[in-house]
Amino acid sequence: MLRATGIPVSLVSVRTRDGVVLDGVAAHPRGRRRTALIWVHGLGSTFSSGQPTTRVLSAQLERAGIGYLKLNTRGHGVVARAGRRLGGAAFERFGDSVHDIRAMIGLAGRSGYRRMILAGHSTGANKVLHYVARTGDRRVAGLMLLGPISDVAGERKRIGGRELARRVAAAERLARRDPEALVPRAWGFLSARRFISLYRPGEAEDVFPYYRLDAGWPALRRVRVPLAVVVGGRDEYLDRRPAALIAAFERNAIRARSCHGIVVPRANHGFRGHEPALAREMVRWARTVG
Repeated sequence: MLRATGIPVSLVSVRTRDGVVLDGVAAHPRGRRRTALIWVHGLGSTFSSGQPTTRVLSAQLERAGIGYLKLNTRGHGVVARAGRRLGGAAFERFGDSVHDIRAMIGLAGRSGYRRMILAGHSTGANKVLHYVARTGDRRVAGLMLLGPISDVAGERKRIGGRELARRVAAAERLARRDPEALVPRAWGFLSARRFISLYRPGEAEDVFPYYRLDAGWPALRRVRVPLAVVVGGRDEYLDRRPAALIAAFERNAIRARSCHGIVVPRANHGFRGHEPALAREMVRWARTVG
């Protein structure tokens, strides 16, 4: 057992239904266990990344009587083994994230929790929204989207829409020959299949289509639980003001019990250096749900 700011943090692991082992950490409150917050990391991250956030957030959640779990997904790191397949950021299949999150919730349930708040950061936000929309899992009491930036919009901002369309078309041609072949290194260490999933509009992973005026937002419009959208005031991947991003979510969260927007002033996409402020906002909202 480890300790983070005086709070016991245990190493844990769980096996998904399709045989992938996910390692992570858990911090439990003293007394009765009711609600747990499950952090789902972003593209290529790991459960051990972001330790300042883990330390501050687990301590504040413990004082609020809320548990904390953070595990690897099969998309952790750049390349990882995912059962019989390759995983990691380069090779994971977005739809398989449903298996990962279901296993995390199951682990929390076996640890004594009955209400789960899913908190997904970056690509983790795509995954938790997809999970709730796809499964309607009644154990999920709330959904927190941290840095929910569209990969399509972010890459268009970086290299331009025409260049991104050219790269997607090239990845499609490559994927027809071999879906696991790597795209040119300058585009990122990604398989052709993974590149398409991230950057082709309309893919299952494209759950934040605020860059399209005619977008239907099918995943978000199926969510019925309370929703929080948390954005760094200086998120480097944003192509618009944080308030405009939050407004797009508010307009389309038509079935959610509530939709609460939070801007962490001066924070970047990873909230680095602003972990205490992020934790305060997260715990404040989680207490209203849990």
